[in-house]
Amino acid sequence: MISKIKFLGIVFISVSCSFYSFRGSIPVHIKSISISPIQNNTIESQAADDIKVSLENTFIDENILKLLPSGDSSSRLDIILLEFSDLPYSYSTDNISSIGYEILSEKEIRIKVKVSWYDLISDVLLFDKQFSGSGIYNPSQQDIGSDQIDNDNDTYIDDDDDDEFGPPRESAVKIASKKISRQIVNEIVSTW
Repeated sequence: MISKIKFLGIVFISVSCSFYSFRGSIPVHIKSISISPIQNNTIESQAADDIKVSLENTFIDENILKLLPSGDSSSRLDIILLEFSDLPYSYSTDNISSIGYEILSEKEIRIKVKVSWYDLISDVLLFDKQFSGSGIYNPSQQDIGSDQIDNDNDTYIDDDDDDEFGPPRESAVKIASKKISRQIVNEIVSTW
């Protein structure tokens, strides 16, 4: 009886593991990826640089595909920066004066990109999608790490959040870029 239970346990574990290992796997012949220079259709230059750096770091950290220069990789990402906005997000009321007018208290950086992933071995377009990310900041603060805002909407603020530091606007652009990078990598993993 014990040997039947052990056998069934081994079969269950084997089937569970094999299902998990094949689910969401990238085609066997794709072992590497290159990122083309980002085509920027906006007037914001920092966003394109931040997206590329964040995406490269995500690939290195996650170790999903080897990041190689163009011409040496088995797949390629082409990215177009479609939209960049830096708009008012929330207001507070000025209680000092008797008038009580509104003061801009938060702004939102919103970035939208179009990403195409190509299988260079089979000469096939694997996906062509749009992704967006945002980051919130207080324009009157000197450091995003002391603004008492959950700038990246992860339920942590300031000292409790490891990516809330530096000049507010630049940090909000980096936060939005990081969100986009995570979405792209997740889409690559879930494509297969």
